[in-house]
Amino acid sequence: MLTRTARQQRTQWAAQFLAASELVRRAYVVSFTMGNHTPTADLMVGVPETGLQFWVDVKGLSSNNAWLIKQKPEHLNLFYILVRVGDVRGQDRFFILDQPQLNSLLQQSRLAHPNDPTSGFGWKYPMPFEDK
Repeated sequence: MLTRTARQQRTQWAAQFLAASELVRRAYVVSFTMGNHTPTADLMVGVPETGLQFWVDVKGLSSNNAWLIKQKPEHLNLFYILVRVGDVRGQDRFFILDQPQLNSLLQQSRLAHPNDPTSGFGWKYPMPFEDK
């Protein structure tokens, strides 16, 4: 039986690889940053046609729990991919947000739950951003 920490690490790695594979499938160039201690993001992504680059911070869940995410300082070209890792292929779900959109969800959650000390938002908050 996996410990909670081992299950969380496995889910996070699965989410990062799933996000990276979907980006590559869409003809982006993807590089992984060095582990989960990189403060900006998990992935560096390039657009071959234009040479533009952007960052992606990936968050993964293995069940429909709250997304525990801390607000980061503003960063140019930072996006978030939230991945609900399914039990089997085909059940994975992707929610794609830019940093202002994610910050807005964090703010909505803080306003709705002012006494909640955790940082993040409920499972349903990013639904409008599924597969964007």
